Amino acid sequence: MARIVDWNQVKRRIEEQTWARELYTDMVRDLDEWIEVYHDDPERRAGWGHDYNCTRCSARLQLDLKQPHTHLCPACGHANTGVKLDEAWNNMYRGRANAHVMSAAIAHCIEPHERYPRYMRKVLDLYADNYDRFDNEAVAKRFEGKIMNQHLDDAVGMMSIMMGMNMVLEEFDQTELDRYYRDLFAREAELFDFFATRIYNIPVWIKCAEAMIGVLFAREELITRAFYGKYGVLDQLERGVTADGMWYEGSTHYHFYSLQPLSYLLLTCQQRDFHLPELQQIRDTVEQMFVYPLRIMFRNRTFPNPNDAHPLLTLDRYAMHYEYASALFDNPLFREVCGTLHRQEEAKGSVSRLLFNGWERRDAVPKFGSVNNADAFTATVRSANAEVFIKYGIHTQLHMHPDVMNIEVAFDGDVVAADLGSGGYASFLFVEWQRLTPAHNTIAIDQQNQRALPSGIVEEFNPEENLLRVKAKGVYDAANYTREIRVGDAQIADRFLVDARGDYTLDWFFYCLGEVRCEYETTPVESLGEENGYQHLFDIRRFDTDDDWHVDFELEDKTIRVSMAGVPGTVVHIVNSYMDSTEHTRYGLMVRRQAEKTLYDTMYTRLLKS
Repeated sequence: MARIVDWNQVKRRIEEQTWARELYTDMVRDLDEWIEVYHDDPERRAGWGHDYNCTRCSARLQLDLKQPHTHLCPACGHANTGVKLDEAWNNMYRGRANAHVMSAAIAHCIEPHERYPRYMRKVLDLYADNYDRFDNEAVAKRFEGKIMNQHLDDAVGMMSIMMGMNMVLEEFDQTELDRYYRDLFAREAELFDFFATRIYNIPVWIKCAEAMIGVLFAREELITRAFYGKYGVLDQLERGVTADGMWYEGSTHYHFYSLQPLSYLLLTCQQRDFHLPELQQIRDTVEQMFVYPLRIMFRNRTFPNPNDAHPLLTLDRYAMHYEYASALFDNPLFREVCGTLHRQEEAKGSVSRLLFNGWERRDAVPKFGSVNNADAFTATVRSANAEVFIKYGIHTQLHMHPDVMNIEVAFDGDVVAADLGSGGYASFLFVEWQRLTPAHNTIAIDQQNQRALPSGIVEEFNPEENLLRVKAKGVYDAANYTREIRVGDAQIADRFLVDARGDYTLDWFFYCLGEVRCEYETTPVESLGEENGYQHLFDIRRFDTDDDWHVDFELEDKTIRVSMAGVPGTVVHIVNSYMDSTEHTRYGLMVRRQAEKTLYDTMYTRLLKS
């Protein structure tokens, strides 16, 4: 990738900077060790990566590439076994082999050695010579892959391989390239086109992979189909990205996940000096997509986590994305972000830092103040010491959680009330808890999950006053929600109005880190329900009140006081609940009322401890 990577500059980094030397040394050591032992077989079936969760506590398992049949849980210590987990391990092993193709290309560009192109050919030959022998069963037919478990995994693998090939393309003669195209890449392109059937993060990957094949091998028919066809790259961006730059699934994780193949594709276009009339349009959209997460990020560099996602998302987790962005776009914001990455001495980063991140060190990411993304249905309202993220509408059912008007809260840079995101899709906690309404800081009606996909309505936004009032209509069949957030330095005012037609059971939820302190006399409650997430609330206690009340959440350095104005017939439940696994829990409140129309008038106050 000579037009993007300055290899002489990379070599100077390795010579002059400790982190770069250590990163490169570790990469080459791991790569050389891998090359020595690498062995794969097309008869080895690749399973679903989302199955790689503990059968006991539901936590994500720890991958050990030397243990194909024993899978240790880092949360509870259980040693898991079984064919399903072995096959998931196989899929990740093959994914690692694909990633090492790119590592081999980087190593060869820095210190040329025949073992690196030889390894690249070994992987390519395995796939090209045995393509018809691979037989992997996806969790559903619509996800079917070939080399890997899913066509998504195939796309990730092929793009990693092509990123490596793109760096050292001169090592392959035309006969080799023609064979690899005919026996592997052309067949993968057909797989990708067949399964591109909707606007979704997976078709973004497979269409970008198809386009990358077309660009790398100069195949005009693939370029036309992948860029211009129905569900192609242009169609995905035009229908899948909001005016604010958010990938419409509304998940921070899937936003970045969609950015990754787009970045690979744009890097390849730049390296191959490839031009398309709409290429600038694609670049403008992708650049805006990189800006969007920074607008909603908490000051501690943690991203809000709406909808399906990993449990904890931080800016440093996506360092690679912004390092690619800094190479693609002449945008000072991305360079400043890159300058804040890898602050800890032990945080060496990844190869993207080695290749692209030579930017000046910065103390902090630029501040955005209070922002409202009216087309994305999200906002982050900020003061000097407090922040609230709110999701007030839904664009698509894909990867969504039924949690319109959910909020996440931070004081002093500490996110005290976060969205859980999702564990593995095969885990029982995901199915029965994490993706259901009662697991979120919103309101459930009649103990049912929200089912509507309402468009959010902005009634008022005043960034100078740190005030936002938004509405969602038809959240339930005859119920509209309005939520007003006003953020002060140590207090957050939250007015949540339910306006319904009919008498309903309304459950207001709020979860917060810390130990619960309650000054009222409470009585135990055995259960709040057996389905829709309520079965996973435990250690329940309640008190009834018509008056103003408050409950404290005690953290090490501060207390978060939740105060609510009194309303006759209010029942306050203190509950415990699961987080990413059954090993980790947090307390919360469920405030129940029987009403047609009611206002939950709440104040969150941060009290510092001496």
